[in-house]
Amino acid sequence: MRIFTKLSAPLSLLFLFLCLKTAFSSSIHASSFSTTHLCSHGEALALLQFKTSFSINYTFPNSDYCVDLFYTKPIYSKIESWKEGIDYCSWDGVSCDNVTGHVIALNLRCSFLYGTFPSNSTLFFLRNLQSLNLAFNDFRLSKIPPEISQLTRLKHLDISSSGFSGQVPVEIAHLPKLVSLNLSNYFISSDLILETTTLRNLV
Repeated sequence: MRIFTKLSAPLSLLFLFLCLKTAFSSSIHASSFSTTHLCSHGEALALLQFKTSFSINYTFPNSDYCVDLFYTKPIYSKIESWKEGIDYCSWDGVSCDNVTGHVIALNLRCSFLYGTFPSNSTLFFLRNLQSLNLAFNDFRLSKIPPEISQLTRLKHLDISSSGFSGQVPVEIAHLPKLVSLNLSNYFISSDLILETTTLRNLV
């Protein structure tokens, strides 16, 4: 492994619960179009709910890393394209499986997300996620939620310079398919602590 040092919540959670319940049922019975459709809709709701967890701040520390030298590219947050009525697989930063429609990759690097990262984030409902990049955002010295262990298909995780602090949860070491992890940090005020036992389990 490479290691580098406005939807209402009840409505969203209802769809997500139905999705997970249906997914368990489909593991016993043959899958159907309705199952895939329901779960896909649940993932869209999860992303929209995740979006509401943060504000957008273009002036946080080290945001200059997200701007090209000559300002030839527009400065914007990828989540600004996340809107109801638009296919979520076409949203910036979102990649889906061509067959199932499940979200398999989320690249929110330099999306200028600002705010505390919730431990009950709906991001953890994206159980088919294989790649997650949250680098260069500002999560205000949040702790990395142990609930990240729910993303059991995750292969690539980049949370570098994203304002996380404190102990790296041992649950990250228990992600069975993880092959690359970037914890490097350019924020002076935020430090991640990686215990030897966690590191040993990672490698």
